[in-house]
Amino acid sequence: MILKRVLTFLLLCPTLLYAAQTDESGKAMGLDDVRRLIHQNRSLIIEQLNRRQADENLLQQKNERLPELGLHGDGHFANETPLNSSTSSHNNWFYQFNLSTEWDIYTGGMHKYAIERMKNEVQISDDRVRAVGQEVELQAYLLLYDIYRNIKYRDFVRSSIHLRSKEYDRIRQLYENGTVLKSDLLRSKLYITDLQKDEIAIENSIEILSRKLYNLLGMEDEGQIVPMLEQALDFQLTDSFETMYAHALDHAPSLALCHSEQQLEATILKQIKAQRRPRLQAYAQYGVGSAQPSLSYNHRLGGEVGARISIPLSALYKSKHRISAQRQRMLQQEIRTTDRQEQLRETIYELYTRYTESLINIRRALEKIEMSKESMRILRNSYFNQQSLLIDVLESETQSMEASFEWVEAVVDSQKYYWSLRQICGYL
Repeated sequence: MILKRVLTFLLLCPTLLYAAQTDESGKAMGLDDVRRLIHQNRSLIIEQLNRRQADENLLQQKNERLPELGLHGDGHFANETPLNSSTSSHNNWFYQFNLSTEWDIYTGGMHKYAIERMKNEVQISDDRVRAVGQEVELQAYLLLYDIYRNIKYRDFVRSSIHLRSKEYDRIRQLYENGTVLKSDLLRSKLYITDLQKDEIAIENSIEILSRKLYNLLGMEDEGQIVPMLEQALDFQLTDSFETMYAHALDHAPSLALCHSEQQLEATILKQIKAQRRPRLQAYAQYGVGSAQPSLSYNHRLGGEVGARISIPLSALYKSKHRISAQRQRMLQQEIRTTDRQEQLRETIYELYTRYTESLINIRRALEKIEMSKESMRILRNSYFNQQSLLIDVLESETQSMEASFEWVEAVVDSQKYYWSLRQICGYL
């Protein structure tokens, strides 16, 4: 590892030095900064609010077990005028106030399973918060690495423009001396123009990626992001594919969500079955009011206490198909969970294979950089000694830049696959 770092530094030293001289100001951001800022993501905030809502629904469902209390009252004014004129009319006030309570002693498990269902929904909300949080963190990492890759591309292009401009000045002197043709001068200028066009495209990509990352983290646009990833390019996997898959079966966010949804469907089935059981309820009622048809000053006080039982006979045949349909949904969820496990296995295998491939590409890219730089040096010296063609020099320069691009691509890809594996296996 140390030898690879030294070799990489020696091969890219001219580019890195020039990039340091032309570095632009921007907002520095590393992986630790991303972890600190992901709580501002809007999707994550929405899931956290859903989690709080699930907590409130659970508390509300627990309150449903408490007795029902009610206070009812009414009053009215009655005028009684007899048809016999010898009797005077009577004007009376009548009132009545009742205090009643009802308490479910046994509901066949309806309250129990309703609370259990709310707990399942709280667990699903927890799993979604965790899954969204890890997904946002991964996407932010990937965007940060993409910005880093494009900045390195830009540095390579700027370094090449700087070196090719010096080379163009030498070719122009040779042209003025009549040593080379004008076509060489024009070809060299066109090569620089193409590089400048590539620089503009890369610069725009950095701007777009920076805005995407700001939006993902719920931040205001503060200009180009400068990734601080120089110490975050050597993360390596130490576990085998089988070990990572076994860890994913127990900790993968997507799989945990499937298991929670499976438990929810089982609880719903228990709820439906509970509707077929008898229910026992206690009740009490006390009241005070004026007697009828006496004067309003003649009061009465009374109450009653009792219990009632109800047996939902119709539910025995009405819920038959509901139970059958719910069992089908449970089977669907079970199949969905199994399918998710297989998808997880294939995704982990693909990412693990691509990760090992990127490590091989890093070594090959370093070899290509070394060979292409030596070839470019030989052809450049030969050209200025009038022993080779300019097109051969430009082709070697293109190969050297492509080799540098491939090295950056392989390094960034290895880290993107590394973090993708950690996210999907539940390590984040």
